[in-house]
Amino acid sequence: MALKVAIKESKEISLWREYKDKEGTVLARFKIRGIEYQAYQVALERAQNQIVSKGYDVRKASADDKVWYQLTMEAVACHLIEDWEGIEFEEGEVVKEQPYSEENATKLFHMGDLGWQIWGFVKSEAEKIQKEANQIKEDTLGKSEDCTTTKPSNGARKRVAKSTKKSVSNRQTT
Repeated sequence: MALKVAIKESKEISLWREYKDKEGTVLARFKIRGIEYQAYQVALERAQNQIVSKGYDVRKASADDKVWYQLTMEAVACHLIEDWEGIEFEEGEVVKEQPYSEENATKLFHMGDLGWQIWGFVKSEAEKIQKEANQIKEDTLGKSEDCTTTKPSNGARKRVAKSTKKSVSNRQTT
């Protein structure tokens, strides 16, 4: 007797999405991963742990400490963006197209004049990509069954026991 188990490779989801202006002109393209990408989830957990580990004594805060939004922006920059096209940095008189890197993505979000808007776009698209992927998976595999049934094995209805707690109106105040 043997249990045969197929080992599946990770199915990472990423799609190219266009970032457009109000008129619909494509300004840039981003290859974005689904919001459930494990490295992103780990980064969020670490960000939360970092915030909690610093404690609540505001007097000990330093200029090197990062706030929650900075950590979450870095998590998106480093883990939800896989690649991009059409991103240019204008520094002084110099305009130069930049390749995707974690450093450039972090710089785009923190120092770029459109950082917040692009961060929101990437995060929103990552959620949509994941939702679409989950729907395709559900349609293909079918919705999973509940692990437990609510009916007893003999098919009879379950008896509902009355609560022993007093209702709010029957409680006495002291």
